[in-house]
Amino acid sequence: MVNYRYKEFKSVINKLKYPDSWFWSRYTLNSYSGCAHACIYCDARSDRYYLEDFENEVIIKQDFDKKLDLRLKRARTLLPDVIAAGGINDSYQPVEKEVEQTRKVLQVIAKHKFPLNIATKSKLITRDIDILNNIAEDSWCTIGFSISTINEELANFLEPYSSPPSERFNALKMIKKGASNIQVGTYFMPIIPFLADDDYNMGDVIKQSKNAGADFILFSPGLTLRDSQAAYFIKKLRNSKYKQTVKPLLELYKGQIYPPGHYVRNLHLKLLKLCEKYNLAVRVKRWIPSDYRKWNYKISELLLNKEYMNSLRTGKSNKKLMWAGLNLNNLEESIVDVYNRGDLHMVKNFNSKIIEFIAPYLEKSKELKQKQGLEKFL
Repeated sequence: MVNYRYKEFKSVINKLKYPDSWFWSRYTLNSYSGCAHACIYCDARSDRYYLEDFENEVIIKQDFDKKLDLRLKRARTLLPDVIAAGGINDSYQPVEKEVEQTRKVLQVIAKHKFPLNIATKSKLITRDIDILNNIAEDSWCTIGFSISTINEELANFLEPYSSPPSERFNALKMIKKGASNIQVGTYFMPIIPFLADDDYNMGDVIKQSKNAGADFILFSPGLTLRDSQAAYFIKKLRNSKYKQTVKPLLELYKGQIYPPGHYVRNLHLKLLKLCEKYNLAVRVKRWIPSDYRKWNYKISELLLNKEYMNSLRTGKSNKKLMWAGLNLNNLEESIVDVYNRGDLHMVKNFNSKIIEFIAPYLEKSKELKQKQGLEKFL
């Protein structure tokens, strides 16, 4: 039995130093603490989140929607940007059906016209398709169904109180058909070694995502094995029919938090090939603001996508390119103005190669601006 209780919290929304380059979120919020989905591999079980009884005690944050409304109403420094709802819990865990905490939060987000990215393992999200579609129409809305395996028995072991994978795919299909403005796809993560990383499972997750109408797949081979989270996961495996995976799993990780690079690179190439076969994007299309950040975000997306795709294919990360893309999000004026002054070299991490790469896009922005300016005379 899960113990649910209400508790007051002062903080309601967190601003990231840099937007997340996978989900494009600038802000994060969690209207619950703890998660009754009880996924045995969840990183939120690790010590850094200070959740002592992860799935047996779930806190419903008191008046969260009212406090969020007040925070967004009074905020002068919080420009509209992507909010990621959930992260260390599922916004649509079972209690949501009764208390409608997430639905109230979505109404506030819609009211203030902030874009939204939300991940879930629950079909319950389809209940709120009306509000989610309004958010998509007014700004931007992306939904990712977190799926690790198509094997229902294995999923029930790994994610005991989540909707079965088949129901998540059906929910994806329902959203795609009923709310075409919403960008919806699969968060194929974590891909657990020796349980869900075989060719059949990976191929079928991607195939079923395509058949359900997914716009994208974000994949992440491996999972974290971190302190309390690792101990809990290994204990669960040892006491299950999957105990034979413990030895190879520990040998693969060799005491590290993440799987080795050669393992990740091998799966990256397989997954990329599968996504190309089914014509599925491996990145989410970014929300683009209409203020001075417009071209900053466009060019940042361009740089970060280029770096990501290169790292998938080569196994090597271009830190200069990555940090140029990330730092650009914090530029306090339009990159177009900086380009017109000839000062791109003064932007952090912008070297000659990066400037040469983005210059044609900035020239295009000037042409578009000139055309728009002439439209009033036509």
